[in-house]
Parts: sequence; structure tokens; C-alpha cells
Amino acid sequence: MDRTELDSEIARVSGWSFGPTLEASYEGRSGRSMARHMARASVVCGALTLAAIGFDRATSIDIFSAVWPWRCLAALFCLGVAIFGFRSRNAVLTGYAYGGASVSIMSVVEFAGIAAPPATQENYMLAAITLFSVCLAAVPIPLRAGLVTCLVGAVLHPTLPLLFGGDPGHFISDTIIGSAASLTVFLIVRKNDVDRRRRFLESLRYEQAATELNQMNQELLRLSNTDALTELPNRRFFESEAARLRADGERQSMGAIVIDVDHFKKYNDKAGHIAGDVCLRMIAQALAQEARKQGVSIARYGGEEFAAMVASRDREELERVCEGLRTAVSSIDLPHPGLPGRNVSISIGAAWRDHFDGDAQALMKEADRALYEAKAAGRDCIAWSDAIVDIGSPGICSRTPRAHDGNDIAAIETVLIAQFVAAKTTMQPRG
Repeated sequence: MDRTELDSEIARVSGWSFGPTLEASYEGRSGRSMARHMARASVVCGALTLAAIGFDRATSIDIFSAVWPWRCLAALFCLGVAIFGFRSRNAVLTGYAYGGASVSIMSVVEFAGIAAPPATQENYMLAAITLFSVCLAAVPIPLRAGLVTCLVGAVLHPTLPLLFGGDPGHFISDTIIGSAASLTVFLIVRKNDVDRRRRFLESLRYEQAATELNQMNQELLRLSNTDALTELPNRRFFESEAARLRADGERQSMGAIVIDVDHFKKYNDKAGHIAGDVCLRMIAQALAQEARKQGVSIARYGGEEFAAMVASRDREELERVCEGLRTAVSSIDLPHPGLPGRNVSISIGAAWRDHFDGDAQALMKEADRALYEAKAAGRDCIAWSDAIVDIGSPGICSRTPRAHDGNDIAAIETVLIAQFVAAKTTMQPRG
């Protein structure tokens, strides 16, 4: 049920019932609570009925002798209703049982009035209808059970004295009083029932609004963590996962993978940026499918770069993951328009630590340096932070492993900066 339907139900709630589905939900949520309220009220009514035996004994031995067995039966009836109410989840059945207990208490009080002196009979009649009214108005009895109980009370209040041998001269007045009291109690019961149903609908609306807000937040979180072009997790998500790994502390082993599309600028220059976007989406789909098989999450790190953190057991396992990713892209067989006769490929830089200390950024830097090694080795291959991987695959660069020297990277960076400055100087117009 959407918010519009809930608002419509709130506006037209009559207190009788909802639709089948909503009524079942209402009874399921409020039935047990209402049954327990009526069970507690039954305990109170039973206790007061037993206490009234002492009052009868103090008032008149005749009343006591005539009424105490019936008061005991009424108290036992109330006890049975209480036991049923505490164990039941059906408020309607409990309401009918509680209504029967209220009628039995009224009947016993009226019977006591017939046994009392004539001067006090009217007081007992007023006490009977008052107790009956309070028992119904003070508890959350379902509307249908309340209606039936009020009708029975309106009929029995003037009729019982006649059945017990009372004065028929009070029949009309008892009928008026009983009917007025029953009608008043029914209006109170109806108002209470309508209020309960309206509060139930309001709570549903608040819950639905909270659910919708939570769904919107989840969708916003998904969008903020998803790359719009490739629909892969984006760099924001990747860095949050890296921060989580750092917070988790030391792990047994961890690997990092950085992937770059080879000669992607030439692809864009030759085929255009729209075709380049299509190319990136195809590569992302291939990487994502292979990553799911390997139990790895690939993220778009920026531009034509992708990255992943892999909780691998050993270095050989990480090598298999990397080779699977490289092969998945090669299997696309997407021709490279900027390199005739060649297909689109990727280069992969990998780093692995057998005892990960939580510093994901340092591990990513090692993998990024390895990516430079893969580019320098001819691309379409996998390189490690300390060596080029050669596992005999045609797509893996074959190069003699060598120790990684940070001075080499620094020298490369120096040459690149010098070339950039020289190119910028050349492009400046002459005076």
C-alpha cells in the first residue's frame, strides 16, 4: 500500500473494518495488546466480584446467602477470560469473551438487588449498569464485540429483574436507563476504535515514509559509489573500502591490482570519445564478469584505469586473478582503430604482501609503480612491484625479473618532467 492509499484510508476510516489485507495487518499488530488489556481488566473485575461477597456479608446475610455462589461463578468466568486473553492474539474473540464477563457481572449485581430490601433495589440496578458501562468503556474492546455486548446489555438490564421476580413497575425506567447507558458506551467504544485504527494507519504511514527515506538514502549511496559510465564501483567506494581495510588492522595477506587500458588516448583520437566510452563499458563488463567469478570487486579508479584490493591467500592466487582479468579483456577481440591489426588490451600492475599491515595506500602505490613497469615492458602484460611476471602465457610479458629500484622511478619521473617543460617552452609564441 502506497502513501496515497494510506492517506485515503486515514481520511475515510469508519472504525468498522479495513480491507482484508490491512485488517489482517491491524489485527496482527494490535490484537495481542488489546487481548492483554482485556485480560488485565478481567482480573480486576474478578477480584472486585470476590470482594463484593464480603460487602454482601456485611450488608445483609440474606443477600450474602443468595448471591455468593453466583458471584463466585462470575469471578471464575472472569478468571477464564483473563487466562484466554493472556494467551490469545485474537482481540475479537477475547472481546466477545470479555463482553460476556461484563454481562455476567451486571447480572449478578442485579440479582443481588432483587434479594436486597426494596428500598435499595434501585441502587443495585444503577450500580449494575454503571459497572457494565465502566467495564466496556475503560478497555480497548473491538468495535464489533462492543456493539454486541452493548445490545445484550440494553436488553438484559430491564429484563433480568423481571426474570428474577422483581417489580415490573421499573421496567420502563430500567429500559430507558439501560438503553441510554448502552448507547453512550457504544459511542465511546466506537470513538476509541476509530482512534486506534487511525493511529495504526499513521504508524504505517510513518513506517512507509521511513522505508522510502531509507531506500532513497540507499539509492543515493549506490549512485555516489557507482561510476555512471561503466556502472562499476567508483574511486570513492574504492577508497572507502581501503579505509575500512586500514581500520580492520593487520590481515594475513592482501594484494592490490591497478589496470590501465593500453593506448586509450589513440583510441579516442581515432574513433572519438563516444566510441571510447563504449570501449570502456565493454572492458568494464568483461572485468566485472571475470571479477565475480574470482570473488573480486573491480572499481573504476579514474579515466581508463581500474583497481582492486584482493584478499588472496598467496601470490600465485593473485597472479591467476590478474591473468584472468587480462584474458577476459583480450577475449573481447575489439579492434583498436589507432593501432591497425591489434586489439584493445590492458596492462596490469600488481603488488602483494603476505602480512598486510592495513596501509592500503602504500600497497596501491606499489601496484601503480608496477603498472609503469608493465607499460615499459610493451603493454598487454602483468608486472609486479619487484619483477615482471613470466608464467609462460603469450599475453604475459617475458622479462628477466629484477629487484625494484626506487631511483629508477625517480629518474623516469625526472625525464618526464623535463620533456613536459621542453614541450611547453616550444609551444610558447615567439615575441
